[in-house]
Amino acid sequence: MRLSLRLSFLAACGAAALVACGDSEPAGEPPPQNPQEQEDPCAPHGHIHREAEGDWCHCDRGYLAPEEHLVCVVDPRYVPREEGEFDFGDNGEHACWHVDNGPYATATASESRTPRVDAFHTLYTVNLRQTAEGHTGSFQFKAFGTGDFIVYLSEHVPLTVHEGTIPVELIAEKHTTVCTGLQHMAGLELTEGVTYTFTLGPTSLAQLRMVTEYFP
Repeated sequence: MRLSLRLSFLAACGAAALVACGDSEPAGEPPPQNPQEQEDPCAPHGHIHREAEGDWCHCDRGYLAPEEHLVCVVDPRYVPREEGEFDFGDNGEHACWHVDNGPYATATASESRTPRVDAFHTLYTVNLRQTAEGHTGSFQFKAFGTGDFIVYLSEHVPLTVHEGTIPVELIAEKHTTVCTGLQHMAGLELTEGVTYTFTLGPTSLAQLRMVTEYFP
């Protein structure tokens, strides 16, 4: 009798191909979702950074992430800027000091890599590469604080900033006459620990000088 029941059970399993038998998972149940593919918990007012040290929310301006929570909420202390409003401080006086006193470094643009230009208070000579549209180059900058930064350039050339594929707004730009070595300023807001890509050009110039300073 027991043998007959066992044979009947096996026959039923073989006949119903879409029905799970024994300890198998029910047919049609979706596989477990990869955490990397899950919906961004920091959206819509930010995006998640998944890092070895732990996940964290990079929130948009005017929002913050509560401690130990992956979500971006309104920052009650945030005061919105007027359009184009940015404090350029001493208008480049301290940055101009680096023109004569350094420290100095050189970074050369390449198609195969993105050189870094984030040494603290350092005047960089950046060599751009020739393209059909003109000279251009992309460089990495890892922010060493959260708040306002100013990029000083020896000439006014196109500057775009991205975090990965996300564009970062240039809040304001301004010409400066403090020194001839650095004549243009661009203000933006960055987040500590995040690596950004600065792209210069296209321009007719093959070489520029640049220094980036933090104004907390």
